[in-house]
Parts: sequence; C-alpha cells; structure tokens
Amino acid sequence: MNLTHYKIISAKYSLLFIMIFCFLNNCFSQDTVKRHNRLTQSVMEDYFVLKTDKTIKQGLYQAIYGRNTAIASGAYLNNERVGIWHFYDSYGRPVQNFNYDNNTIIYEEPDSYITQHFIRYKFDDKITDSTKISKPMKIGGRCYGYIPYLSIFRLTDDYANTDFTSFSAVLEILISPGGRLADFKVHIQSSDDDERITSFSPDLIDEKDRLFVPATINGKPVLCRIFVRCRITSDGQLDIY
Repeated sequence: MNLTHYKIISAKYSLLFIMIFCFLNNCFSQDTVKRHNRLTQSVMEDYFVLKTDKTIKQGLYQAIYGRNTAIASGAYLNNERVGIWHFYDSYGRPVQNFNYDNNTIIYEEPDSYITQHFIRYKFDDKITDSTKISKPMKIGGRCYGYIPYLSIFRLTDDYANTDFTSFSAVLEILISPGGRLADFKVHIQSSDDDERITSFSPDLIDEKDRLFVPATINGKPVLCRIFVRCRITSDGQLDIY
C-alpha cells in the first residue's frame, strides 16, 4: 500500500469516525457525564460514562499525551470499544488503526529508523537473508498499547533522591507463538552500567491486554521478545517516550 493510498483510506476512516462520534454524541450526550483519569505522569484519558452507572463508558474516548497530543481516539458503546480506533505516537504520528467491530488491524506503521529507536524485536529462531519475518503487534500501537505494562512499575525506596536523567529503562515482553503474554520484565540501567531487572507476573495484566498478533517466520508463528524503550519519571514511575 503506497502513502497516497493510505492517506485516502485514512481520510475515509476519519470521516467515518466523525460520523460515528456525532451519532453517539447525539444519542448519549444527555445521558452521560465526562470523566478524566491519569494513566501515566504524561498521559491523561478523557471519556464519558453513563449517569445511571458511572462504571459504564459510553461515547467518545481520547488519551492525551502532554497537553494536546492525542495518542488514542475512539468510541465506547455500553463499555465496549466500537468502530475504528486511531492510535498515534507521542509526536502525533499515526502508528495503528484498529477496527473493533471485526477485530482487524487496518493499518500498522512500517518499520523505520524512528520505530527502531523506540521498539525492537528478538526472534527465538535462526534468521537468514531469505527469511520472511512479520513482527508481533499490540493493539494500541507502541505507545498507548503498552501503558498497562508501564503503569505497574514503581522504583523501590533505595532509589529515593536519585537523578534519573542518566538512567535508561526498557520494558521486555515475551510473546508466545499463540500471541499471548508469557512473561515481562523491566530493565533499569544507570550510566555506570549497573543494571537491575524486575520481573512481573502476567496475571497483573488484564486478559485483553495480554493478547498480541504473534510474530511469524516464513509464515509460522514463533516465540518473540519485544523491547520497548521508555523513560523514568521524576516520581520513579515509567512513561512513554
């Protein structure tokens, strides 16, 4: 698919999203109230819930990075994601479009020097020049999709009063050939090459966030590790770049 073709498709989906949102807004605006929730230090989500049951999301949803960069936008109907959702990186560039009505990834950003700077993959199989590889994919893309993993991590008290500007953080996720989370851990490394690895139980992640499109080698699903670069916030948590 060339870039012009994608732009045409993207414009059609954007128009469709606006039409769906207007329909939902007209149907439910009188019966919903707006809510805000902080996902990470830099990401806030805005959404609507039913007045009669504030645990039920209904209507437009957005996750905002910083002050005005959307990294996720879509709609809920009776607490379920519906229609086409758009996911972006922290610079506002599109990374994925997903149709929740038929569980289909419509668009996934191609690999580039930008994506390789933030995310990389390691396949547990031999790779040659003739090998055909497809990377694993997470619904939500490389920013919004990994927030449930980042939000679990907290630095221990022995890091108190530490300047984190010289530290690096990497989220490592192991994905089974069946497309399920098998294991995940966080690597924290200081400027003097001191590394601390913290492992977590997959049970800490909601079932829906454990699912991936598995990696393949020559069409066969394989085990794969995903390494996501992230940053350490001033209060010792993890956040997206």
